[in-house]
Amino acid sequence: MARRGRERRPGAVADAAIGAASGLAASWVMSAAYGPLWRAGSEETRRREQEAQGGMPPATIRAAEAAAAAVGRELPERRKGLGGWIVHYAYGVAWGAAFALGARAAGGRRPVATGLAFGVALWLLSDEVLVPLFRFSRPPTRYPATTHAKGLAAHLVYGVATDVGWRLGRAAWR
Repeated sequence: MARRGRERRPGAVADAAIGAASGLAASWVMSAAYGPLWRAGSEETRRREQEAQGGMPPATIRAAEAAAAAVGRELPERRKGLGGWIVHYAYGVAWGAAFALGARAAGGRRPVATGLAFGVALWLLSDEVLVPLFRFSRPPTRYPATTHAKGLAAHLVYGVATDVGWRLGRAAWR
């Protein structure tokens, strides 16, 4: 029970749960922003971006296929889209919890700026390092700058949405 005059803060587990829920909601917001972002630019720009992809399925589907293979299964063709969505949302939930614990440790003092910094860091780590490292995409150098800019924009949306959701969840906790 909180003492009078002191602000009641959630514990680390509750904070992580609030962050996970925020990451889930932010993943939905990011998905909603993705369509307009990927359609942005000229027809030539979009052609170059598709060409750079080289016919590979989206990284989330490749990750779902790898997860199935890791447990000795094959993902049926009709389930690949669903598998990709599950990976997308599960990844968002996990990073939302990580954001909450990191922001909690840092004091969480800078709304929006914290989310923007998180979005940049997550884009760099995920899109530019981990996804190509696990061969869920081609190397970053194969993609035009517009692809990187659109990915960064989507992750900025995710970062800010996660931050806002986490702060709203914490405020409701009080």
